[in-house]
Amino acid sequence: MNFGGASPSGLRPPVSSASPSGSNNTTTGRPQLWTPSSQRKVSRLYLYTTLSLDKIMAVVHAKSPDPVPGIESANKKLNSLLNKQPRWLHPRNEDDMGRRLDELALSPTRTTSSWNSINSHPNSSIPSLNPNPTPHLMRNNAISPTLEVPPFNQFPPQQHTPVRSVPPPQARALDQQQNNDGVFQRFLRRTTFMSASTDCTTGTLHRLLNDYSDAYVKSVKRLVKRYTAPLSHGEASLSPISDDEPSQSTWMNDPDSPPPLPNGPDHLPSEFLCLDELFGQQPPCFKETEQHIKKSCLCRPNEQIQEPAWVTVHGMSNDARRMLQHSSGGIKVEDRDPFGNTILHLMAARGLKDDLFQALLSNPNPHILNAQNTAGQTLLHVLHRAWFYNTTFLCELLGSLAQRSFDFGARDHYGRSFSHILLARDVSPEVRNFFLRICQSDNCTKRDAFNVTPTFALRPEPTLGINRAYTQAMDLDPPVPASVPGEDDDAEPYHISAVAQEARLLDFIRKVPFDPRLEDSEGRNGLHCLAAATLSASSVLQKYGLDEHGEPSHRRQRKDRAPKDLDSCTERYNLRLDLLEGLLEAKADPNHYDIHGYTPLMAFAAQLPEDDDYKVGGKILHKLVEAGADIDARNRSGETALHVAVRCGRKLAVKQLVEDGASVHARDAAGRSVLEVADIKMKSLGGQDTEQYAHFEACRAWLSGQTGKAVQNPTVMQEWGVAMA
Repeated sequence: MNFGGASPSGLRPPVSSASPSGSNNTTTGRPQLWTPSSQRKVSRLYLYTTLSLDKIMAVVHAKSPDPVPGIESANKKLNSLLNKQPRWLHPRNEDDMGRRLDELALSPTRTTSSWNSINSHPNSSIPSLNPNPTPHLMRNNAISPTLEVPPFNQFPPQQHTPVRSVPPPQARALDQQQNNDGVFQRFLRRTTFMSASTDCTTGTLHRLLNDYSDAYVKSVKRLVKRYTAPLSHGEASLSPISDDEPSQSTWMNDPDSPPPLPNGPDHLPSEFLCLDELFGQQPPCFKETEQHIKKSCLCRPNEQIQEPAWVTVHGMSNDARRMLQHSSGGIKVEDRDPFGNTILHLMAARGLKDDLFQALLSNPNPHILNAQNTAGQTLLHVLHRAWFYNTTFLCELLGSLAQRSFDFGARDHYGRSFSHILLARDVSPEVRNFFLRICQSDNCTKRDAFNVTPTFALRPEPTLGINRAYTQAMDLDPPVPASVPGEDDDAEPYHISAVAQEARLLDFIRKVPFDPRLEDSEGRNGLHCLAAATLSASSVLQKYGLDEHGEPSHRRQRKDRAPKDLDSCTERYNLRLDLLEGLLEAKADPNHYDIHGYTPLMAFAAQLPEDDDYKVGGKILHKLVEAGADIDARNRSGETALHVAVRCGRKLAVKQLVEDGASVHARDAAGRSVLEVADIKMKSLGGQDTEQYAHFEACRAWLSGQTGKAVQNPTVMQEWGVAMA
């Protein structure tokens, strides 16, 4: 067997290997060199402080009576937890460290963890806690997708010198106030509630870190003692290994993923142009409601959108009124609101029909006519409902735009063209057919994130008063299966059907260059399938827990004996890159949605292995973005590719996506930022997997640093505002 593959619905975590250095059990009776707690502390200190590895080891084992691992063991363990070459994850300086700590202190999940740590002692009083932003989404039995990790290269101890030096210990007290005014001031101020007795006994740490300021030492102390892993106690076993077959958990049915949006996207920039109207229609909202917790109500936009926005809850701004009055004299390209809307967007969204037709008569610049806001919406995407009540005006507008070579195929961040909007607005079949005839773009009939594929209506379809937005996915043409469905798989043993599925997937990829529009039974194109494919026989055997003969094996493979030709090796990664380039040259669509609402970029971000080669995976993601993949496209749960990468603990994918311009301020359908997603995933682990914990913590720490610039609670302006260079 040379190749294999797997569809997303069939991807399963491989059988885990036992690690000699990281094992939680010992058969010799000797104390463990590495406990789960010490591994998590090493990860946390490496990701949130500038301490060198030898200093980290000294801090972690400061009061341990057991033997302390040497620096060689520490380097091996660090590479086991964070994979090869983790230096880029380490804070670059104290400013970087301070920013990471500041955002950590704002996390309700981690704050709750800190209170639990404090209150684990007898006679502790329980202060009121900040409510978790998504309590109804918490699940204690989550299993995160993972891949087998092979042996890691050993690197020499990293040498990190402290950025800041301080006076000798005898002068420290005089400078304490000055030091507290440094980069750690906000972190220490936000965590004053944690000043339990342990903060008064930092003498040991001061001796170990005598070259660092008092504020630095206090920050390290609180990071170690108070910001422990957000573990859920009293959970059932989370072992992904069963006696019969690998777990069914995949990145697409992750119990920590957000719920799908039932009625389409919540509050895009189009609605911010009618905020005053929506405010008047909004019923009372209470903080305890699910809608408010998920941030899907209008409370945040109402409070946070202020001038220079063109529209607030108080109505249009004076600047917006002035631009409308002078629009007949020409519209400037640079006239945009904070969300990227043009004057044409404003006219369309507020139902100003006469103004819009008059503006079109002046033949505005194509850059203005086809402009898209920060959600990818054109002026047609933002049309006020009143436009759909009078189809004569609507068709006249469409005809006028067609004469001016309007880009009818433009899609928003959910993959919707105007043909999708017409369906959602329950427009008559005649109008929909009229639009498809003048559209002249394949995008108008492509599937969107909600599995809606517009087609020509053959006959009127009675709605019986039911909104098409709720029923559109049921009566539209489903994708035609292009691969063998495998109807006999149920009659075969699991391991045989799984390997057959792998082979079918690769066979499908080979056909795509001859027909780039080809889809499989899940609506995936060749790019989706390449992301899911397994390209080495060793990885197939490992993924399904098979021995060299292809039979089920219950023996756990040692990491130091893992095959060298896994999918994560450079050779196989380069093969995947070559295949990707071939599919893109054949014009496979990098923005194609499968029936589950995922784009190829999301599929690659979720599934690219990171346990060996650490360079080619980033090239693959970058190649997709270069080919036109919308880096901020969303699935039906409001997730971007960056959300998906964080949810799957893919730190290298996170880094590449941010470098390619992904928004770090997006929120998913549960209202969660990318930092909140990392917190939830760590909590779901329940302390069962130190490597996965390290990966999620790495995503969070790097994103919250000076390079990532993510924040715990992004505002509406941060999420949807025009990014400033």
